[in-house]
Amino acid sequence: MPVEVRLKQLREDKGLSQNALARELEMSLANIQKIEYGKAKSIPLDTLEKICLALDCEIGDLLVIIEREK
Repeated sequence: MPVEVRLKQLREDKGLSQNALARELEMSLANIQKIEYGKAKSIPLDTLEKICLALDCEIGDLLVIIEREK
């Protein structure tokens, strides 16, 4: 079941740049970009928690299941 990470949308809704979010999370810009572009192979749970705290969202706002067409 495919999952979409809506980091870019949530980040932009908060008015944050990729650089600002990377600094706040103490992550590299490259890692933020990988997550946003769907290139991250995995995202650790503690990273998801940090993202949600920084963006004041729930994990269900960040990770959305994409329905497959039948």
